[in-house]
Amino acid sequence: MTDGPAATRTDPTGALRGRRDPFAPLLENPLAALLRAHSDAGAATHSVPTGGAPLPVTTYADGRARINLGTGNYLGLAGDPRVVEAAAVALRRYGTSASGSRVLNGTTALHLELEEELADHYGTEAAVLTSSGVNANLALLSTVCGPEDVLLVDAHVHASLHAAAAASRGSVVRWRHNDLDSLAARLERLDARAGAVVVVDGVYSMTGELAPLDAVVALCDRYGARLVVDEAHGLGVLGAGGRGAAEQLGVLDRVDAVTVALSKSLASVGGAVMTSRAAADGIRAGAMPYVFSAANDPASVAAALAALRILRAEPERVARLQRNGELLRTALADAGAQPVPGRGAVIAVPTGAEEVTAGAWRACFDDGVYTNAVAYPAVPRGKGVLRLTVMATHTDEQLREAAQVVAAAVRRARDGEWEMALA
Repeated sequence: MTDGPAATRTDPTGALRGRRDPFAPLLENPLAALLRAHSDAGAATHSVPTGGAPLPVTTYADGRARINLGTGNYLGLAGDPRVVEAAAVALRRYGTSASGSRVLNGTTALHLELEEELADHYGTEAAVLTSSGVNANLALLSTVCGPEDVLLVDAHVHASLHAAAAASRGSVVRWRHNDLDSLAARLERLDARAGAVVVVDGVYSMTGELAPLDAVVALCDRYGARLVVDEAHGLGVLGAGGRGAAEQLGVLDRVDAVTVALSKSLASVGGAVMTSRAAADGIRAGAMPYVFSAANDPASVAAALAALRILRAEPERVARLQRNGELLRTALADAGAQPVPGRGAVIAVPTGAEEVTAGAWRACFDDGVYTNAVAYPAVPRGKGVLRLTVMATHTDEQLREAAQVVAAAVRRARDGEWEMALA
């Protein structure tokens, strides 16, 4: 045994004696090196600190106010006084932490109310809260499938779904993004006795594309497969009641489980799985993110509950958000920055090469519009985008102004002015 974890195991240079360094994947990560280089050059497009709530016009840490097209606060509820007050009341009553897992001491009446109302909203028998949207996917997919079963995962689903599927005892098969022939071919090749779970995003988070759920449901019916839909970017955004792409396409009652993140339209943090009561009981009994993780803090649960109630009582917010999405898409196209076809609050403007993406982002930031720069590995190499997200509370004028700024920034970056933008 040693007194220090590293002192006697390493020489003065830090090398492990005669062994390959198992930390090498961390220490030599090329993406980490790239991000460090961007930060050192003053050109970082990530982890930009804000100085206030994620409002349509947000104040950033440099003191400037910018039109915010880079937040998941789709319904504009993160700063709504009703949501803030609900969180404050819960904070005063329950304190800052549940201080335990749900199966021990971490359950409050708020947790039970939110689960009940989420299940009612989606028309399912039950809902299970988790501490994040990532953990909602992990709680579900890690507990489905036996060793002889298969998860068929769209290649472009959120990274948490890929990781969650890998944690299952079943095999993982990927199919080409939104390619029904690819899915059908893989279903056709399965052993007739194998259980099958098809996994998709309702709305793909980097591009705003929708899964062709009506056709996917038909294939699941044909081959006897279960269907899991992640509606993190559909909740509060699509469908008459804001239930997501499955509602928009009329197939919600044919989905076996829906996962959501509470950090977007519900102005909080956390996640949930909506499914049958039996499946929910199985998650509560065996899913590591539920059994072995501290429960959501009461203030965040109260905020999500208040936001859900506003969503259900004010469907005009959803309609306004949908209108704003179409307005921004049209304004971008008119300005010469045709976005990727899609629906909902996520809008992707193609930029291509990484340096063009970074330059366009910086030009937007300097000219008063905050966006998200998305490059590899979040998207394929050379397929970078500026990822824009609209809110129900953006004004028409803000969106039209932002479209002009974004289009001009992309043109400048493509014309080779990105080096000046990064300077």
